[in-house]
Formats: sequence, C-alpha cells, structure tokens
Amino acid sequence: MGLFDKLKSTKNKITIEQLIVEPYEQKYFNECKFIWKNYIPKSGQSNVLQGELLRDLEKLRFEAQDNGNINWDDDFSYFCEFIRNTLCTKDIFTDEEKNRIVLILDYFKDCGEYAKQWNNGLISDEDVNVDRIAYTKDNLYDVVSDAIGYLQFKITSPISYETNNAIKR
Repeated sequence: MGLFDKLKSTKNKITIEQLIVEPYEQKYFNECKFIWKNYIPKSGQSNVLQGELLRDLEKLRFEAQDNGNINWDDDFSYFCEFIRNTLCTKDIFTDEEKNRIVLILDYFKDCGEYAKQWNNGLISDEDVNVDRIAYTKDNLYDVVSDAIGYLQFKITSPISYETNNAIKR
C-alpha cells in the first residue's frame, strides 16, 4: 500500500485540479513533529535533509497563506525545485506518488511566479487572476509534508545536508 493510496486515480492520470479539491488528512504528522523539534534550528538552514525539506515547505506555506506570495523570489522557487527533486530521487515513493509531488510543487512555483509578475507590474490589477497568486489551503502542503514525514518514517537516521549559502531565507 503506497503513501498516497487515498488519492490514487484508477484510470486517468491525476491532475492538479483534482488534487486541489481533494481533502487530505496527514498520516505522518508525528514524524513531521519529530523533524521540526529535532532537526530544524531556531534560525537558518538545517544540516539534516529531513529538517531542511520540512523547513523549506513551511516557508512556502507561510509565504502563500500569510503573505499571498507578495515576497516571492528566487529562494522560494529554489525551495519548490529542491523539495521536488530531492523527494523524487527517493526509491521509497512510487511513480504515481512522485507525479503528485511534482504536480504540487510545480503548482506552488507557478503561483509564486505569477504573484511575482503581478507584484512587479507585469500583470495589471484588471487582468490579474487572484486564484493564481497563492495556494492557501492546507491539503496540498499536507500531502508534501506527509511525503517528508514518510521519508523520516522509512529512514529514521538523520541524512546529512550541506547548507546552501546562496539561500537567504
């Protein structure tokens, strides 16, 4: 039984539109709580992969939910790519689970990049689609959070991570 069996589509490939409307209840909340308590410093990056993945995801969630992606910059785009690429290299996930992770993180990045265009005046207030600026519901963030929690569940030892000096957030 895979991590995201509840969301599996039987015949058709799942779409981001389907994922957006699908409620999701976390299964690996306690693992995420453990990561947060043990691997994420009060400030700065984590030197443990599980901690850095969760820290970056929660920065994405906070920026969207609390700020409407008004501060979107290259760091947030990097977080989307880093989480997506890192999780999708892990053999613990099925191809379908990896596809969900890719869809979600690409969607977060698309929203952020759209918000950045609007904030920079490249999209007028009259033409802006407010639904594309930021994804503010918890379900998609919780799916990715669960993937990070599942990584912790499967690999209980801390995975060393070398901090990225180019990241300011």
